[in-house]
Amino acid sequence: MSKFFAVVVLLALIVTVAVSPVWAVGDKVRSDKAAGPAGTTGGGDPQASRGTPVGESVEPLSVSDVQEYNKSGYILYIREEEKLARDVYLTLYELYPAATIFETISKSEQRHMDAVKKLIDKYDLIDPVSNNEIGAFSGDYFADLHARLVEQGEQNYCEALKVGIDIENLDIEDIENALNEIVEAQDVNRVLSNLLNGSYNHLNAFTSHYEAAGCP
Repeated sequence: MSKFFAVVVLLALIVTVAVSPVWAVGDKVRSDKAAGPAGTTGGGDPQASRGTPVGESVEPLSVSDVQEYNKSGYILYIREEEKLARDVYLTLYELYPAATIFETISKSEQRHMDAVKKLIDKYDLIDPVSNNEIGAFSGDYFADLHARLVEQGEQNYCEALKVGIDIENLDIEDIENALNEIVEAQDVNRVLSNLLNGSYNHLNAFTSHYEAAGCP
């Protein structure tokens, strides 16, 4: 009788392992609730960074190397793009003071700006943000884009949330392009990867609010 019981227990264990809803590769386990595409809500965590993981095998670049990379303009461009997001969200928060999402994310965008500024200072680049006032930019592109986004957000609350979604999608695209251009520098990779993760979180937040408000 005890042998029969032991066989039953063994078979039960085998069946349990065979139908388990998770699978392992090495020491990593993936669950059924994996991260979905950007903008989805309730389907898992935001997507992780697309950049090369920072580790011992990733070596910092020299100042001259990063300056050469910066000829493509990514670092300085992203600095102003983060300012664009901050400025638009601060303006929209004044229009919709009950929508604290704009205030919260504007503070995050300020931290993004500060992180990129540290790279600019470290690698002796010229900061394009010489005027930190809302709506002030080094050229017409971001100034015009700021005015157009604010005008759209002024229409109503749903359009304001859509502005947030559009900005974060723009940020994600540009940061991913930057990461595809340079992955060797530890600090540059780390900053851009953190910005990318933040943008995915912001996108999910705006999308959730948009859907919760019943926006078309």
